[in-house]
Amino acid sequence: MEERLLDSSKYKISLVSLDSRYASQIDCDKGEFKIVLPRTMKNVMRIRMASAEIPLVEYVFSLENGNTTFAVRLGANQTFVKCNPIPDGNYTSAKLVTAIQSSLQNIHSGFTVNFNPTNGKISITNSSLTFQMYLQSYNKEIASRPADWGIGYRLGFRRGNVQAVALPAGAGFGIVGEALLSLAPAPYYLLQLECPEAVENVTHPLLDDAYLSAFAKVILKDNFYTYQFDDNQNLVRKEFTYLAPHSVPFFTVRLVDAWGKTVNMQLMDWSLTIEVTEVVNSKTYAAISNTYARP
Repeated sequence: MEERLLDSSKYKISLVSLDSRYASQIDCDKGEFKIVLPRTMKNVMRIRMASAEIPLVEYVFSLENGNTTFAVRLGANQTFVKCNPIPDGNYTSAKLVTAIQSSLQNIHSGFTVNFNPTNGKISITNSSLTFQMYLQSYNKEIASRPADWGIGYRLGFRRGNVQAVALPAGAGFGIVGEALLSLAPAPYYLLQLECPEAVENVTHPLLDDAYLSAFAKVILKDNFYTYQFDDNQNLVRKEFTYLAPHSVPFFTVRLVDAWGKTVNMQLMDWSLTIEVTEVVNSKTYAAISNTYARP
């Protein structure tokens, strides 16, 4: 709310710039940081995220995300052989195909990986041996998800174990993704805020009636390695109003992904602007406090 719409004798609006470069405490490779204010802001009634400046540097493929590993079982062999994981990072379709093919060819030279730019799908073939691929994460928690359960999901497969079928004209054996190859970064992050209590304005349902709480949902519009600027031009609400005046000695902010994992910012800095509305009139303070006082 603009200050000109408020009675300045009762309320004051100010901005707090939060920048990880000046944090008093940093965790999770800068996905979380804490800023202690030079003075405790008292009688705060409302807080709003006025802007966010976030570099989109989280790797799409990483061991932490559980989507760089896979295994293969060849011919009549009953044992899966773990392939070398692909390096952490962000990939083009060509570079991802090369990385996976290189790993598979360390197991058997007959493997070929292709991306079809017409239909957007990945295929994996072997010129002489049938095979089965295990494409889920080795992390059991990640592997148990209904989506994003490993590298296979990103490659367009919707089953964790995929058995190759014979190709026409004796061309070998192969598998093809059911869905399209997905190389895009996350479409949004959830911003959690504590000052000092958790400010919960967003409910993000998970599996089995679980959910995440957050202060705001930050929409990410561009590709990786670019800054994401959220200046509240979209209609996603990013503010919270207290029922009674509240003291704010510090802000702790945390970016989490859709599964609740703190975002790995690769030690890169990010920043926010928080708009704070304070009560500056004693009569207004008393009226608000009495309205919501416990009986």
